[in-house]
Amino acid sequence: MKQIRAIVVDDEPAARSRVVRLLGNDPVVRVVAECRNGNEALNVIQQEPVDLVYLDIQMPQLSGFDVIERFPAERSPYVVFVTAHDRYATKAYDVNAVDYLLKPYDDERFYTSLARAKDFIEMRENRSLTTRLMDLVQDHINTRREYTQVIIIKEKGREYRVPVKEVIWIRAEGNYLILQTKTRHYLLRMTMNMVETDLDPAVFVRVHRSYMVNMAHVRNTRYSGNNEFLFTMSNGQHVLSGRSYKEPIAKLLSRREGLE
Repeated sequence: MKQIRAIVVDDEPAARSRVVRLLGNDPVVRVVAECRNGNEALNVIQQEPVDLVYLDIQMPQLSGFDVIERFPAERSPYVVFVTAHDRYATKAYDVNAVDYLLKPYDDERFYTSLARAKDFIEMRENRSLTTRLMDLVQDHINTRREYTQVIIIKEKGREYRVPVKEVIWIRAEGNYLILQTKTRHYLLRMTMNMVETDLDPAVFVRVHRSYMVNMAHVRNTRYSGNNEFLFTMSNGQHVLSGRSYKEPIAKLLSRREGLE
């Protein structure tokens, strides 16, 4: 098996050091960088090939999920999440993480995870086998995936059950999301990337770094120039897309027009 190029990403020095030490016992693995945050990790990945990333989830600036979202599509490495929080496990597998190491873990659990990662990397060396495998995995995900239908909002001691079909748009505000319905808006403590994995991408579309729109509530879409689209929603409000989203939005609108 060829040498595996790995990086370790964690804002805690002790956590990074332990992963590096354990990887150093495997002759096939070479740690090419230790990164304190997501930005450092992305800089390394963009400059040189990386096969495997040991990635913390909760970090300053960019979370582990934010880092994955920014991976170069042409050379996306495999990921093993290393975190002290078990609540992200489902989302980790939704983004096709190889494994999820929950701190504190012992050496045996670590090397079991490494063996799994090595298997994935070895399979990728055979392109035709990997293509068939990933097609099967994706088919399985598509058949079993159940998207969230109701969002639970806790506010001032009360609990609200908000059907996602009533949400017109979602806007990010720091560590919170604003969910706008016809009658009012709700405040949800969650990041945009986290809620995006729970919603049907055929219905809720990311049109801006800070906005998702429910396509069932879009009444009109107009290209406003400067790589931006203006969405008119069912409540009369307007959402302006981000410039970097022009291409996927144009493709989406083209597909929708073809179906109508």
